[in-house]
Amino acid sequence: MLPRRGRGRGTVLPPSSGVGRGRGRGQSSSRRQQFEDPEVGAGQPQTSQSHSQRTWPQRPPIEEHETSAQHTYHEVAKTRGKTSERNVNPEELGLQFKRKVAVSPAGLPTRPGEGTLGKRIRLLSNCFPIKFPSGNVYHYDVSIVQKRRNPENEDENTTNRAARDHKYRCLSTKQNRHVVELMLSTNPIFDGSYAAYDGKKNLYTRDLLRAHFPVKCEVVLPDEDAENPGGPQANLRQTAFEVEIKPVNKTETNSCAVSLDSLHSLYEKRAHSVPQETIMALETILRHGPCLRFTPIGRSFFFPPGPQDLHPLGGGLEIWFGFHQSIRLGQWDPVVNIDTSATTFYQKRPVLEFMAECLNKTVGDLRRRVLSNIDIRVINNKLKNLRIEVNHLGTYRRKYRIFKLLKDNAHRLKFDMEDNGRTVTTTVATYFRERYRRNLDFPNLPCLQVHPENKKRYLPVEVCDILAGQHCKKNLDARQKAEMIKFTSAPPKERFAKIRGIATQEDMNSDRLVRGFGMEVSRVPLSLEGRVLDSPSLVYKDDARVTPKDGSWNMRQRKFLRGAHIESWVLLSFANISRRDLQRFSELLVTTGRDMDISINDPQFVDIIDPTRCDVRRELSEMKTKYNATLAVIVVPASEKLLYGKIKKAAETTVGLVTQCIKEGNVVNPKKCTPQLVGNLCLKINSKMGGENHSLFRGEILPIMCKPVIVIGADVNHPGPSRGIKPSLAACVGSLDSRFSRYAVSIRAQQNVDENRKSLEIIVDLKAMVLELMKTFYQHTRGKKPEKIIFFRDGVSEGQFEQVRNREVSAVRSACRTLQKDYEPGITFLVVQKRHHVRFMPENPREGVGAMQNVPPGTTVDTAVTHPVNFDYYLCSHYGLKGTSRPSHYTVLEDDNEFGADEIQKLTYQLCHTYARCTRSISLPVPVAYADLAASRARVHLESAMEESTSSSDTSDGDGAQILPESVIDAIRVDPLLIKSMYFV
Repeated sequence: MLPRRGRGRGTVLPPSSGVGRGRGRGQSSSRRQQFEDPEVGAGQPQTSQSHSQRTWPQRPPIEEHETSAQHTYHEVAKTRGKTSERNVNPEELGLQFKRKVAVSPAGLPTRPGEGTLGKRIRLLSNCFPIKFPSGNVYHYDVSIVQKRRNPENEDENTTNRAARDHKYRCLSTKQNRHVVELMLSTNPIFDGSYAAYDGKKNLYTRDLLRAHFPVKCEVVLPDEDAENPGGPQANLRQTAFEVEIKPVNKTETNSCAVSLDSLHSLYEKRAHSVPQETIMALETILRHGPCLRFTPIGRSFFFPPGPQDLHPLGGGLEIWFGFHQSIRLGQWDPVVNIDTSATTFYQKRPVLEFMAECLNKTVGDLRRRVLSNIDIRVINNKLKNLRIEVNHLGTYRRKYRIFKLLKDNAHRLKFDMEDNGRTVTTTVATYFRERYRRNLDFPNLPCLQVHPENKKRYLPVEVCDILAGQHCKKNLDARQKAEMIKFTSAPPKERFAKIRGIATQEDMNSDRLVRGFGMEVSRVPLSLEGRVLDSPSLVYKDDARVTPKDGSWNMRQRKFLRGAHIESWVLLSFANISRRDLQRFSELLVTTGRDMDISINDPQFVDIIDPTRCDVRRELSEMKTKYNATLAVIVVPASEKLLYGKIKKAAETTVGLVTQCIKEGNVVNPKKCTPQLVGNLCLKINSKMGGENHSLFRGEILPIMCKPVIVIGADVNHPGPSRGIKPSLAACVGSLDSRFSRYAVSIRAQQNVDENRKSLEIIVDLKAMVLELMKTFYQHTRGKKPEKIIFFRDGVSEGQFEQVRNREVSAVRSACRTLQKDYEPGITFLVVQKRHHVRFMPENPREGVGAMQNVPPGTTVDTAVTHPVNFDYYLCSHYGLKGTSRPSHYTVLEDDNEFGADEIQKLTYQLCHTYARCTRSISLPVPVAYADLAASRARVHLESAMEESTSSSDTSDGDGAQILPESVIDAIRVDPLLIKSMYFV
């Protein structure tokens, strides 16, 4: 059951505009780091033969490029006067023949038709059709500023007189909503009207407001510092808010009306533009009630766990469950996407307990312990910016936000204070003893600073408690992630039952505001037809073919398509293990590698007993020189958390050595050191050392891909919220052969905010990165230029499509023109999205696969829940081992190559089968997965470099914009010897 929340009341003072005071009708309203329920499983281009202005590199002779009550899709289609087969009128036929003209107003290609390949399968979605009225809603701007009030009976000594009338913008959307909700229920201009508010600046009403604008009023709420805002002492501390409302007039109409008819026109084929403002208004209406009842995080809503639903994760965190709700454009109607969701919140608890758990200690241990600098850094990373309340002032629970944990304890930390007109210096411990008659129990512990440097205030940790309801945005560690998966994964049947329960219990149609705006949401999810594509055949050495079943295949009695040659390599141990264990492991590795067709000799053994005292870079460099080694297999002790980063940073950016790390326990424990584990190591080693594990069977490669084609994958790795290393890291990988199994890489560091301090998602230096990949392709294929570019871009939200198309597609074209003035290969540019909430389950459980009964690998959907205009599709390409499988969502942003729906879907599915690290199809095309690995490896390089340096990873100029220093660029610069080695696999 979803809990309900009540609301307190406040006071609205007479409005300061010409609107008279009065009391209107009460408005009854139902109002990484988020963690979704997990699933585990992981026409011809015109080219010129002219060589004018060529900047292509010289071609070396390397390698030749080879060539029921449920709404069904049919029922919904019929309500629009359509059938599932879609009668094509002449106008639509003309659009199909001229795809380059057939673009949406944002410039995106339109759908070329629906796919036909594959076995049909009936699916249930978690999308609920929605009906909405005709006419307009009206858009108003809301401005809220807070002014600290000083009632006559408030103690003057406890008030900052200088700030008494100081105004500042209220940044808390929770507080904003309380202010606006009180205003809506009491201000007469809203009598008889329905209004929805987004918590920030936007207010939508069903009817036009009759008032002289701007409308201004003052709202007074009890101060949230009070322990009991509704109690008899509430009026002693109050906060006043000034609210200003004015219409948002549209340029084209000079009116604040937002047309709902524009969305009707889209679905009636009278318009092709997507009215984003209309969708935003409908979204705000549906979210208004839940935002007041629950804790909104993004587009999801969460509620505190009950006594029977507590799921602590350790580290002071616990799981909160909730649901996701958003409006999406379906093919024939808008739909409400509802899904289960879970995320982490901080537990309400004393700061002392939180610190002890962070250090894996007890509170008693802290009494006898002096924290080290490393301890303080660990705690600071977790405590910074958390909100706390103090417990030493009786019923007055004053609230603060933590600035940092200091190094000085309460006995040593001194500050100046006024005492009878003179300034005296005292310590925190002395102050608490004399002012509050309290002897601190933990005076040895560092103090908290709860104000920035210009306004310092110190508190002993023992008087502070962490406030409930604070969302954790920081990354979880491996143990916490495992616990999260354990508690939140649910098979499709269970997940969809919960979704139906949420839809029934929330019952948006019973919300007075939703009804007032004339909206209606179906209580049953959309049913549709999908298709299961055939798995491609794969080939190993000697043309040994294998066809995956349920997304996996067995390599038994098969050899790598092309085995690597490893003449000299080193087995290096940083762990204190016996030579006997190392010998046993090396023999198994050599035997297994040879069985899989790797040409590998016996290793040289090197032991380093104490890795904390050695220079990793020097050791690897000397070892490479001494043994002429091309590979180092390195045993890493579990206790050395930073050693992995040091190894990868030194080997891949300085020494130029391929490395393969393995945990100590996997070598020492015979139950873990098995042929299967070592076989998986060989998959990675063979790829890193230039071999090919397997490839697509040539007879199944699409004809359109038989000419020279480069497939590029791109991703951006952003720093986690808790990280001090600020740059984002962009990675592009590009294929080097016609089998799409070998890739080169290009890495760049870039600012993660633009000059306006807004999040920067665009790959800034994409032109130079594509140039590098194209030149490498040209060299590797003995002078062949790609006639087509297939580009898969990860990590882009729908709101960024137009920006990505305008800047990144243009950057790719510009890179081609730089190589040769008249060089214009056809570009197909797709965005791949995994962070969405659309899910499918088979209507017939017998058509599901595995213990979870997930949709089969290859399940493709390009109807009903897809976009009414744009060329997009869903593809679940992997076998869901746990939880509910999440399909990837693909949107085509550019398509010079004029792919049909079947062609692009088949190609996408094929590219999910060439992953070097396993014998399974994966959930993303391999170029995207490799780009993600390469960007993550660059993050390892950078963090390791910053660990070695005391300098910050970024600096600021006078305007506060980040400038990337040379040290950051050097930290991620990969040795040229490894650029084509797939070192990141």
